[in-house]
Amino acid sequence: MNERDLIITDRHARFAEIFKLPPAMKPYIDLVVDDRELDLILVLHPAPLTAAEAAGALELPLDETEKLLEQAYVRHLVNRNEGRGEVETGEPLGAATYAPATFYERLDPMAMYERWGDIPAEAREQVVEWDLQEFIEKYRPFIDEMRSNPEADVRVPNRDVLLLEEALAQIEAATDHVVVPCDCRAITMACNRLSEACIRLDEGARMTLERGQGRRLTREECMALVVEADRAGLMHTGNRNWREQGSFGICSCCACCCFPIRAGVRLGLQQQWPHSHHLAHRDPEACTLCGGCVDRCHFGAFFFQEDGEISFDPSLCWGCGLCASGCLSESITMQPLQKGMP
Repeated sequence: MNERDLIITDRHARFAEIFKLPPAMKPYIDLVVDDRELDLILVLHPAPLTAAEAAGALELPLDETEKLLEQAYVRHLVNRNEGRGEVETGEPLGAATYAPATFYERLDPMAMYERWGDIPAEAREQVVEWDLQEFIEKYRPFIDEMRSNPEADVRVPNRDVLLLEEALAQIEAATDHVVVPCDCRAITMACNRLSEACIRLDEGARMTLERGQGRRLTREECMALVVEADRAGLMHTGNRNWREQGSFGICSCCACCCFPIRAGVRLGLQQQWPHSHHLAHRDPEACTLCGGCVDRCHFGAFFFQEDGEISFDPSLCWGCGLCASGCLSESITMQPLQKGMP
């Protein structure tokens, strides 16, 4: 038995059930929540409470409870909803209510900013697998829609693969720019690629700052960072329909950590999630066989043959453009992907 199992009490067990804690995390509850936050979660279940109601249940002064709720909100331990209203509570209209979050929501900021690395690798691996399955199940209805219609405009994270110029155009049009550590790389820890490289824009930027996360950038700083991420071999994903639907953010992705890409591969949705819109085209006559495309492709679409020549398998290409942006001889271009190809 892991000696940390000995600290688990009935109180911890109730928290684990309410917070939907995966089994591998139960010995590490103290890294998820402190004692005061744990008590708060317990009183907020089964019904959401206002700050005043929570203060009464905890037998704490209102100002102290408000600080505790704000701390728990920033740490993604509770969710806040604006206003049940005076008819229900007797408080002023618009009084916010608070309810427990779940570990699925808590894991991102915990991995990005806190002590995720203190958890043993074996336990982390179990949680990563649990988290990937939770991620897939959360978006199952949209996944099913994509299976039946690959062109469906569904709202899933990282819906589209973006070329560098597409990512930069979205950044240039945005008003608010924030950068955060990549949650997928922070959770999975499968590579040491650039960490602080995921961009939140406009509504996404404002929501991120409200939760006490992220670092504000100027438009120019944001564009330079995305160019740096591209040079470092990170793909760009986001929503190509941002002009109609609004900007939320752009991710800088690697195939070894990115949850949408890994989910797409696991579910046989290659080139569908994230959705490909381009295909690489290589001019063998201009190619100098430097191998940059082989090194930069996350999916093995470019590879060396035994005779030293480079081959390209279009069925493995996701159209990210890393091969083209890193090609010193400019022998690779990105062509719009026609429906039905490949």
